[in-house]
Amino acid sequence: MTPPLSATDLYHTGIVVPDIEAWKARMTEVAGHHWTETMTGDLQVRLADGERALRLRYAYSLDAPHIELVQEIPGTPWTAAERIATHHLGYFCDDVPTTSKRLEEAGFPLEACAIVDGSPSVFAYHLDPSGVRIEIVDRARIPDFDAYLRSKAPTWQ
Repeated sequence: MTPPLSATDLYHTGIVVPDIEAWKARMTEVAGHHWTETMTGDLQVRLADGERALRLRYAYSLDAPHIELVQEIPGTPWTAAERIATHHLGYFCDDVPTTSKRLEEAGFPLEACAIVDGSPSVFAYHLDPSGVRIEIVDRARIPDFDAYLRSKAPTWQ
């Protein structure tokens, strides 16, 4: 059986934090990371308790392996742990609905996903009962990740 994901498509580790700017500064201080600007996206998201509009705020490290810092949104899957820890592993995929279905069949229930025209799209989160969370992201949205990061880098870096 072909696995639903490919190890070579892992492109970031996500961490949910209570303050993105503070954590960008902290990770720069301790590890020398450079960052994209903090980005914001308004999306319709399906959660366990229904659909709602959320404003997601996030930034990526420009240095590989890439870290994604995500601003906490209490009462959603984007809630910072008491002791900040890895929130998710991010993989590119070619077909979010199909890959999402295959992850569910592999024992990773759907936790949240973006909705476009009533269907799962853009990204989806799947949470294994043990607590390992996988994010899948539509590769077509960011076909050249390095170019995308460079386009989001502050001009002073």
